[in-house]
Amino acid sequence: MKQAVIFDVDGVIVFSERAYQKRRRRFFEQEGIVIDQKTNDLFVGSNAKDMLNYLVPDDDNKRSRLTQAYMDFQKTDTSIDYKKIFNPDIPETLEKLAKKGIRLAIASSGPLTHIEMILETNQIRDYFEQIISGEMFEHSKPNPEIYHHSVTKLGISPKECLVIEDSKIGIEAAVRADLEVAALKSHQFKIDQSEATYQIDSTKDILKLVK
Repeated sequence: MKQAVIFDVDGVIVFSERAYQKRRRRFFEQEGIVIDQKTNDLFVGSNAKDMLNYLVPDDDNKRSRLTQAYMDFQKTDTSIDYKKIFNPDIPETLEKLAKKGIRLAIASSGPLTHIEMILETNQIRDYFEQIISGEMFEHSKPNPEIYHHSVTKLGISPKECLVIEDSKIGIEAAVRADLEVAALKSHQFKIDQSEATYQIDSTKDILKLVK
C-alpha cells in the first residue's frame, strides 16, 4: 500500500494550461516577441523561467529583465478564474485519500505563492502537509530534483509514493526519481504519457492504485 500521493497542480488540480498560454502570449506580444502554438505547447507543465531560457538563450540581461517583468505581470493579472478551471473530482479524491491515512503533498513547477493561491481559492490547502515549488531549485521538471526533495521531506521510500502528473516533462521528472506515476489524461492537449506507470481518466481512480 502507498503511504503518500504527490500531486502536480497545473493540469491535475486545475486545468490551467490553455489559460496560461493565452497569458504568456499577451505578455510576450507586448514585449515584441511572437510565440507560435508549437513553441507554447513545448512548455506544458513547465514554467516561464524555462521558456525564457529557451526564447532568449544568449542575452542574460534581457532574460533577467523579462523574467522579473513576467513575474510582476503574473501578480497583477486577474484574468484566470481558478474556481472555474478547478478539477471537480479533486475534493472527493482528497477526502477519501485522507480518510485512508494517505499523506498528501504538492510538487509543482509554479511559484509557491501561485500554488498557495490556487489551493486556498479552492479550499483544499489543509489536505497537504507539504508544498514544494520548482522555484526552489536551479532546474525544474524534467529534472528529478523536485521529486527527490519531496520524498526526502516525507521521510519515506520512493516505493511508498505515487505521483500524479499530466505533462511529459512532469512524468519524466518522477520516473527519473524512481517513482510510480499515474498520468491524468488531458482533455486540452495531446500529450505523450507513455512513460507513466498508469494512465487514469479521473483523479478518483487514484483510490484503486493506493490499496
